[in-house]
Amino acid sequence: MTNKAAVSDPGIGNTYPLALNKPGKVIVFYDGSCPLCQKEIHHYVRRDHTGQLVWNDISKGTELLDEFGITLDEAMRRFHVIDRAGNVTRGAEAFLTLWHALPVYRYLARTVEYLHLTPLLGWTYEHFARARYRRACQRGICNACAIDTKKS
Repeated sequence: MTNKAAVSDPGIGNTYPLALNKPGKVIVFYDGSCPLCQKEIHHYVRRDHTGQLVWNDISKGTELLDEFGITLDEAMRRFHVIDRAGNVTRGAEAFLTLWHALPVYRYLARTVEYLHLTPLLGWTYEHFARARYRRACQRGICNACAIDTKKS
């Protein structure tokens, strides 16, 4: 099965078809309309020397999100990464999935896990994500801006 969705490459700005049944790829969903997210993703792209990561800008389309059952609102609220086995990871777990796929960051992921810092990373990320989502809504980027962000 080949996905007809196009995936954007933030390093080049090109798009290319993605075969979802190709094993070993890690898919990273990011908000390309967010300057902070864009800067962070470009940082990671420069460290992706293996070519095993696929970068998908959710501000340009939701076709790939739909393939994994992730709504745009969910993707705007939390960072999502698909691991090599095709499992959806969210929030702090998604960062660990991404870090494990990048040679230099692999050591950071292992350290966080070894020291049992994942709950602290998760708590910190949730507070940041809530504020980032509110800013995205203020910019009018997300389609779910009518949702009360004080509750989440």
